[in-house]
This record gives sequence, structure tokens and C-alpha cells, in this order.
Amino acid sequence: MSAHAIESRVSTLDEVQTRIEATLWGALTLDPDRSASTPLHELVSSLAGPAELEHLAAAAAGVASAQLENFPENLFWDFDCYLASVHENAAASDDYAAYLERTTRTTVGLMRLYGQQSKIRFRYVHDFMYGFDWARWVRRDPASRVGADPFGLSFLSESESRGRGILDLIEADDTWYPRLEEAVARNPFPFSREPEDELVLYRDLSARDCIPVRAWRVDATPDWSRDFDALREARAKALALID
Repeated sequence: MSAHAIESRVSTLDEVQTRIEATLWGALTLDPDRSASTPLHELVSSLAGPAELEHLAAAAAGVASAQLENFPENLFWDFDCYLASVHENAAASDDYAAYLERTTRTTVGLMRLYGQQSKIRFRYVHDFMYGFDWARWVRRDPASRVGADPFGLSFLSESESRGRGILDLIEADDTWYPRLEEAVARNPFPFSREPEDELVLYRDLSARDCIPVRAWRVDATPDWSRDFDALREARAKALALID
């Protein structure tokens, strides 16, 4: 790995970071103690050693770019837990670079599958990055899923299967997942997910420690043990975000 290659990757990270900061709401975080998410360059540098830096920087740039492209209205940009998790898993594998490449490819595919370029058209990637999807999945079969990493390949593969199933429902114009008009974001939840409401709700959940994966921490301990969907809906009702 040459110094030029590392410099190129870091430059790409800085470009992606600039794009995040230029979004309508900026580089927001759910960390109650900060106003902005950890810059990608800073995060990657804190996690990776010299031999790993280029590969982790490429993974960070790829996933962050995919979020920007497929979820242009996304509000919160915490990558700390995600990158710490995939870095740790890659370091424990037989081939660090190959593992990261596979994980990045799968994650980017999920962004395309669920985002605004797809028929699914979810507005945000929050439910994935902050663990709501993962916690729900573990709770359905904890005996076999306890210990599954929110960003490990087993759950990423499960998310792919779920997305393909949702596309089948949309094709059939399902009641829960109907076909949508063009440029309409999908919201299968009973509470509002307009940006202003999403900001209020998720900040409230973070302040109450009702987030399954504290994605703003590299040392986060994912928690599936509570019914986070019910907690979120209860807080949405309390905040008058349900009609």
C-alpha cells in the first residue's frame, strides 16, 4: 500500500464528508452530548492501523456515498458503530480486505434495495443504522439469533431477503406495502416521519436510551432485549406524532 493510495482514499473520505455536511440538515448525530457526527476521516484513522487504513477508508466512503445517493433526505450520519463493527469482524477474518469488500458490497446493495431509487423508497436509513430492524429480527427468534452482529454478514443477508420479500409485496400491491406514486416516500409506521418529526422523535429516544444500537459510539453494546418498536410508538404518541 503506497502513501499515494492512502492519500487518495483520505481525500475521497473528505469529499464524502463535505457532501454530508452540505445536506439540508448537515452532519447530525444522535449523540446527546454532541451536535455533529464524527467526521469520517477522524473515525477511520482512530480505528485502522497503517495496513488497514486504505481498506477501511474505502469501505467508509462506499457506504456513506450509498447513503447519500439512496437516502438523500437522511438526517443522522453516525457511522461509528458500523465501522468499528465491520473493522473488528474483518480483523478476525482470514482476509481483512476481502471481508471488508464483501461487507461493503452487501451494505451498498441494501441501500439501493431500500432507498429512494427503489420501489421500496424508505426515506431514511435510521432504522438500519440504529438497530431497530436488527433488534426486531433478534426478538423473533432469540434462541438462534442472540449474539448476531447488527452489521454482520448474517443479518445483512437476512436484510437482503427481507427487501426482496417487500418488493414482491409491492408488486402485488399489498395493503401494508402498496405501490406508491412517484417521488412519494414510504412510511409503513403509524407515526409521522416528516423530517421535523423524525428529528424530535429520534432525539427523544436517544435522550431516553431507547435506541437499540448507539451508532455514535465505537464501543456500543447493541441491545435487543426491549421492544424498541413499542417504545418508539409510545414516544411518538406522547409527542403527538400520531394522527
